[in-house]
Amino acid sequence: MKTKLKLTVYLFAGLLFGLSANAQKTVIKKEALPANAQTFLKTHFGSKKPNYILEDKEILSTEYKVKFSDEIEIEIEFDKKENWKEVDGNNAKIPKSIVPKKIASYIKTNFPKEKVTKIEIETSGYEVKLTNGLELKFNLKEDFVKVSK
Repeated sequence: MKTKLKLTVYLFAGLLFGLSANAQKTVIKKEALPANAQTFLKTHFGSKKPNYILEDKEILSTEYKVKFSDEIEIEIEFDKKENWKEVDGNNAKIPKSIVPKKIASYIKTNFPKEKVTKIEIETSGYEVKLTNGLELKFNLKEDFVKVSK
């Protein structure tokens, strides 16, 4: 019985790995982005023109890696409803306009010299990474929960 269970687990894990390994990565034009993604870029990055946009389709989400001409590489992940899920500046600051106001206010008060380099919406709330390497967690109401390194 244990052997069958182990075999089933291995087969399932192999299937998931195989599906994620077959994710499609394609270079696309800005116009090929979903409407929400185009609006997101226009709202938070204005008239900056991307050097390239890489679309990475996976099972449950689609990720877009956007590289702008000024060497800033921003990774933006959208869920299947095309809402942003994660914005990663790869250690460069991301636009303030992306960070919810209550979270931005907390950071300005408690970490005035730091900038946000990554923000992610999770099921339990927000996770924010700062330029000093600290990671802050906030609940869905944008209240501070904890800090970690």
